[in-house]
Amino acid sequence: MNERINKLLELARQFEIVINDRQAAKLVAYMDKLLEKNRFINLTRITDEDEFMKLHLLDSLSLIRLIKNPRANILDVGTGGGFPGIPLAIVLEEAKITLMDSTKKKLNVVAELAQELQIDNISILHGRAEDFGQDPQYREQYEVVTSRAVANLTLLSEYCLPLTQVGGQFLPMKGKDYATELAQAQRPIEILGGKIIEVKKGLLLQSEYVHVIIEIEKAKKTPKKFPRLNGKMKKEKFPV
Repeated sequence: MNERINKLLELARQFEIVINDRQAAKLVAYMDKLLEKNRFINLTRITDEDEFMKLHLLDSLSLIRLIKNPRANILDVGTGGGFPGIPLAIVLEEAKITLMDSTKKKLNVVAELAQELQIDNISILHGRAEDFGQDPQYREQYEVVTSRAVANLTLLSEYCLPLTQVGGQFLPMKGKDYATELAQAQRPIEILGGKIIEVKKGLLLQSEYVHVIIEIEKAKKTPKKFPRLNGKMKKEKFPV
């Protein structure tokens, strides 16, 4: 265990991500428990430990550079096996992090592992972002909303910007072919109340970035008609 903790600490130093020994130990423990559960339920296709450390743990933590408030109320949309939400919860110990997913089975596993490891600053939200986005209890309630590899940027913005509070941040993580998506999403993002600030490079591996992080400020309230029903979003073009 100590050897793997040291390896994670060394990788974090290489990528200029600041974590302490205790946090590294908890991150490694989460990896171990998730990979054990992965034998019975599909939570991740990445099963090599070195790859897991880079592509799940440290890639998730690359978001920290952009999160302005370390005590923020953060929503992770489409968390799957708990990424980026769980690594953020382990390192941003004063943040409140909500993990949202439409697959209850995955959320149950993530919640169980978080409880075992005493990751106490998370909560679980089962359902679809487009439903919560029209619910006054959740609409425009989160200071930071993030999501990793869930949908194209136009669709993802319609899921996430209605949940982001005015003055808050929407931080989608996208792959290397993000530029076309970003160009197509520019007008929808403006209509949804967002303002594109900049594109930040994430984790650099073998001369390629795992993800870019698009920093979008929530500049004004989202019009009430958004988000539309999921069927409409997927079948019809965004109304610009």
